[in-house]
This record gives sequence, C-alpha cells and structure tokens, in this order.
Amino acid sequence: MNEQTIFADMDFWRNGLIQLTESMTEEELDRIPQGFNNNPRWNIGHALVTTDSLVTGALGESSQVPDGYAELFARGTSPSEWGEKVVPTKDALIEQLKANNQKLQQLVSGKLDQSMAFDMFHLETVEDAIKFATSHESMHTGIAKAQKQMK
Repeated sequence: MNEQTIFADMDFWRNGLIQLTESMTEEELDRIPQGFNNNPRWNIGHALVTTDSLVTGALGESSQVPDGYAELFARGTSPSEWGEKVVPTKDALIEQLKANNQKLQQLVSGKLDQSMAFDMFHLETVEDAIKFATSHESMHTGIAKAQKQMK
C-alpha cells in the first residue's frame, strides 16, 4: 500500500473518532454503561495512546502524547482507578487526537518499509504497525459509539 493510502486510512478513522468525541458531552464521556469496565473517554484515550505507542514504538521514537496519558489509558487501566488523577477534558482529547495524527504521519513519512524496532505479533514493518493500530482504533471508536447510545 502506498503512503498516501495509509495516511488517508489514518485520517478517516481518526476523523471519525474526533467527530464522535465532539458529539458527546463531558457527562456522556464519563458514563460507564452496564456491562462495561470502561467509559467512552477511556476508549477514546486508549485509542490515542495505543496508536501513538505502536507507531512511535515501531520507529524507536518517543511518545507524542502528553505525560500521564499512558497511566490513564493504557491496556489494563480503568476509569475506576483514576481517583483524584487529572483526566483530560473533551477539548484536550480532541486537540491531542488532531495533533497526534499529524505528528505520527510526519514521523513515518518515507519509513513505511522500515523494520519494526520491537517484536509484536506478526508485525514486521512500520506499515504493519500502522495498519494494526488503525484497526485497533476503529474497534475502540465503535465501542465508544455503542456506549454513547446506551443509557
């Protein structure tokens, strides 16, 4: 796949996540529907953190998200553990979602064929990491969208 197509896929799914986030109130972002361990804010933050981690990690680069985000949104975390921690507002998440996508595309430009800097599943190249991250992000967008619809 060429770089333009990869970036178009990244933009498509990230823009969907941004639009979903924009459509929700702070209260909707924080509500944990029955049967779920997390809320839409966590799914949105998790998608951001995981995409960033996979892509920057594939390149051996530093994270492009603010300090503290991984502590809130990494795999295995939950809003029930946040306690008094400062959680990003809706506007802060939207800002990070927009900025991160641009930063990641700048980082990977011309490097899609580069070998991964770490071993993960079947992934071999930076392009593989982006494809995996994009599918993961779309899954969490769908979960957050379903959570929004549940009362």
